[in-house]
Amino acid sequence: MPTTPTRKRAGLSRERVFRAALEIADADGVEALSMRKLGRALGVEAMSLYHYVPDKAAILAGIAEAVYAEVELPATTPDAPWRTGLADLMRALRTALLRHPGALPALATHEVTGGTGLHLYETALRLLADAGVDLVEAHHALSNLTTYTLGHCLAIAGRAPFGVPGPTPGERRAFAAGLDADRYPTGRAWLARVGEHGIDADAMYERGLAGLLAAVPGP
Repeated sequence: MPTTPTRKRAGLSRERVFRAALEIADADGVEALSMRKLGRALGVEAMSLYHYVPDKAAILAGIAEAVYAEVELPATTPDAPWRTGLADLMRALRTALLRHPGALPALATHEVTGGTGLHLYETALRLLADAGVDLVEAHHALSNLTTYTLGHCLAIAGRAPFGVPGPTPGERRAFAAGLDADRYPTGRAWLARVGEHGIDADAMYERGLAGLLAAVPGP
């Protein structure tokens, strides 16, 4: 006997599904996301979500799109250096990514094929092409810049898998103090300094960003 399809819940949409999925990722990490948990958050049966998305992969793609939609494109002027414009775009991407540490694994593994992510890619690619950068070189540059930005955000803000907490500053200091000074003198000194002063993540990102931009062959 055929079953009656579950009716769509009034007010529910793909955008609302993706936003709820992002909220779960923010709170518990993407590994905690399930159709059942998402359905509970939206007040619907899990099966009814398939009216809006075909599978969990589509939800992960939607999470990525929701984050990319938060990237505020920087204002540009026609005579602005293209490296300045591209650096500002990467900084805007980093700002959006850091708002959602639990969702970062989804973005790091999601291939952009449309939507807001593709618009961002087109904007950056056109910026390079208009400056006379070869399209192959432009694509390589963007791949390196976005991979660097995502990796940086994962390293400094990404949620640890399965909720495992990272070491505390005190634990880092204790680890440094316990290192064999004869075998690891430089590492011991560095870790002790990090334990005392921490790391300036913004300065670290800017140094890497400047190096990658300088390596792009162009005018």
